Amino acid sequence: MLYDLIDHDLIDVIDHQDCQWEEAVKVTTQYLENKGYVTADYSKAIIQSTMDNGPYYVLCPGIAMPHARPEAGVLKTGLGIHVFTHPVDFGSEMGPANVLLTLAAKDSDTHIAVIQALSEMLVDESNIVKLSAASSKQDVLNIIKTY
Repeated sequence: MLYDLIDHDLIDVIDHQDCQWEEAVKVTTQYLENKGYVTADYSKAIIQSTMDNGPYYVLCPGIAMPHARPEAGVLKTGLGIHVFTHPVDFGSEMGPANVLLTLAAKDSDTHIAVIQALSEMLVDESNIVKLSAASSKQDVLNIIKTY
């Protein structure tokens, strides 16, 4: 289900050494912007929210789900899955993350199916390890194919 719910153009492996968290947010939201999911304001809103509230979206060691409110530039619901070959430090107590699940939710209801499918996948820690080690878009697609 996750495989069918996600736009495969929003999945990639990114090789940026020493990428600061602001740049990581801009890079991942650019995929969403290029495909018409969000406006240019969306990355600015995530960055501002992080500055105001801290990295609340670091879900567990290695996994972050940057997002902002729907009115911050979301045009339609989408989810990007980006694996950074070098972990990104968001300043979270849980440590850096190299898997960014960049969420654009049009409203509080439309993204529930995606979140449920993601939860099923991430509850198995071996999937987090596999995602973190993915070296290609196809690797990521193979992991999410069963969810």
